[in-house]
Amino acid sequence: MMKKNLFVLLLALILPLSFVCAENYPYRSDVLWVTVPNHADWIYKTGEKATVEVQFYKYGIPQDGVTVSYEIGGDMMSAETSGSVTLKQGKAVIPVGTMKEPGFRDCRLTATVDGKSYKHHVKLGFSPEKIKPYTQMPKDFKEFWENNKAEAAKYPLTYTKELAKEYCTDKVDCYLIKLMLNSRGQSIYGYLFYPKNATKGSCPVVLCPPGAGIKTIKEPLRHKYYAEQGCIRFEIEIHGLNPTLTEEAFKEISNAFNGRENGYLNNGLDNRDHYYMKRVYLGCVRSIDLLTSLPEWDGKNVIVQGGSQGGALALITTGLDPRVTACVANHPALSDMAGYKAGR
Repeated sequence: MMKKNLFVLLLALILPLSFVCAENYPYRSDVLWVTVPNHADWIYKTGEKATVEVQFYKYGIPQDGVTVSYEIGGDMMSAETSGSVTLKQGKAVIPVGTMKEPGFRDCRLTATVDGKSYKHHVKLGFSPEKIKPYTQMPKDFKEFWENNKAEAAKYPLTYTKELAKEYCTDKVDCYLIKLMLNSRGQSIYGYLFYPKNATKGSCPVVLCPPGAGIKTIKEPLRHKYYAEQGCIRFEIEIHGLNPTLTEEAFKEISNAFNGRENGYLNNGLDNRDHYYMKRVYLGCVRSIDLLTSLPEWDGKNVIVQGGSQGGALALITTGLDPRVTACVANHPALSDMAGYKAGR
């Protein structure tokens, strides 16, 4: 019964996300690209040759005689080969080739119709499960983080909780949280969503760290379905800035402290003890402390979910905190950033 309930919960979480992903397609565009690889799951073994059938529609009509130019190379790398195909009945097949080493191959497409160019690209994986990280694990990695987590845990769990009436509904209560991280006054903010009238021990908890940038939490109600489906959800920002500040204020702060020459992702990067993101990583663990302290937590399910930088933070939090039972990382950033030294 417990497994059935968890399955229903995961469906409730995943299905709305699938609609969000679907919206990434340019559904308001006059044209539609359709790409169909000869492996339905887009995954190949190294040495296997891949092809992609390309279809191109304008106003829903297959475009006959249109030339599609393509460039093919490693993921985020310069093109290794290029060419073009002519669509017949709106379709053509592009030879993507193969890879000798595990990785991803990127096929970048351009079609020009009535003097206007349209671009699209797809990626195919070659034995991606065998990709090895470029950066080697430091010998004291586990010791470093265990010591820092223990030090952070010495500071008592301290936070303020203020009802955010503008984000409450007939099914959901929302609170603005200020979570203190240490005795130096550093903190993070977030919106905590509860199912209305949640009872003790009834709710899985979900931590949602943000994508990159110094910015407010936009449209907090856009993910209200988590709480409507019985979860407690904590969507955070990571810079200690109250999300009720105006967008103009956030933009000014970002311009001052997140430029190319002084971006927070590089701040203190040459020293692991002083690196800006170290505090962010520990702040995510402290957020789990908060969520698991709530009497409404079901005592079992701790989920972390995010996209881009938030996807990376979801993975990192899962790695640092054994209480996490499920991780959803959408297009995670910060992953194997030095991989370009290995030609990827």
